[in-house]
Amino acid sequence: MTVLTGAEVFVDGELKKLDIALEEDKICALGRNLEGEEHVDCSGKLILPGVIDVHVHVRDLKQSHKEDWESLGRAAIAGGVTTVFAMPNTDPPLDTVERVHDYRRRAQAAKINAKIYGAITSENYKDLENLASHVDAFKLYLGETTGHLIVSEKRLHREIFKIVTETEKILTVHAQRGGDPKDVTRHEVDDICYVLDLAAAYETKLHIAHVTTQRAVETILEAKKSKLDVSFETCPHYLYFTAKDRERHGAWLKMNPPLATEDDREFLWWALAEGLIDIVATDHAPHTVEEKSVGYEKAPAGVPGVEFLLPLLFDAVNADRLSLARLVEVCCTNPARRFGLSHKGEIAVGQDADLVVVDPDRKQAITREAVQSKCGWSPYEGLTLRGWPVMVFVLGRPLP
Repeated sequence: MTVLTGAEVFVDGELKKLDIALEEDKICALGRNLEGEEHVDCSGKLILPGVIDVHVHVRDLKQSHKEDWESLGRAAIAGGVTTVFAMPNTDPPLDTVERVHDYRRRAQAAKINAKIYGAITSENYKDLENLASHVDAFKLYLGETTGHLIVSEKRLHREIFKIVTETEKILTVHAQRGGDPKDVTRHEVDDICYVLDLAAAYETKLHIAHVTTQRAVETILEAKKSKLDVSFETCPHYLYFTAKDRERHGAWLKMNPPLATEDDREFLWWALAEGLIDIVATDHAPHTVEEKSVGYEKAPAGVPGVEFLLPLLFDAVNADRLSLARLVEVCCTNPARRFGLSHKGEIAVGQDADLVVVDPDRKQAITREAVQSKCGWSPYEGLTLRGWPVMVFVLGRPLP
């Protein structure tokens, strides 16, 4: 049995000075002066539940030059992320049982908990019931993305929502259309209303990816009042950057959906602090330096981010912009509850021993040389953040 000592532990919504005992892959005791075969001194540190990122693109397969499971795991661990949900717009896409099984096998190289989305296409939608038992959730693309998974026929949308409802899986939707960034931002609320109506009609468990605007958030919150089973996420890049930053940095801040306005960014911070946003996920979408260096029009959309999710938000905690309790809710507790991970997302006896040890006062600048992602760069380069992970436990195993 391993005992973590000396830290303040986030338990039941607050920090408490407790020891944590780990046995095999579980938390077996919380208390003072616990005995064990090995003691790990965490004095001066905080211990939080492992972060769960419900939106990452691992690439791998034919796009492994951008990222593979081994490099994704390394980046995730560096950022305190112990569980990821991998998106299915790989090459080839994760649209069959055989491909999903191969991806799970590859995911073992990451050394973290790997959950897999199943791709929905205009060809495989009638076979989703069979695919459902092999995936952790489904993803439907209604807007532009890396790959060719857009389903554009409205008739198929109705069929897909109906079938996914019958599988009882979460349906995560990229609702925002593609096109000119200003048009995408302006039309986001209309696109989200469309999928909310479908979810209401078929009683689908809906999760809306990467929400960027105030109007869209308010629309989702209004839908929740009618007991619609819907959750949504925003991403760190929408909290840290705006369309004006994209104008200065070009392709390095090209993403789908695009960055919104300063007013939208400030509203997202307010909504996050007030408990109105369900989840913060990174939409980690790595492309290489070479791929991003060909100009805005030709460059692929997407930015990496999994390794800086926790430091970015913890810095906001240190700046009194966000409470620690809210950080844990949107990065740990809410993702676990929404996506059915009943043994994760909180620190309690019997829960999985997925933990991140944080030095709350450690200051560190984000440099390109330190980036762990295989893509080799970060949109957050140059930022100095306070509060960094220093140790991670995944199912009781300590990882650097």
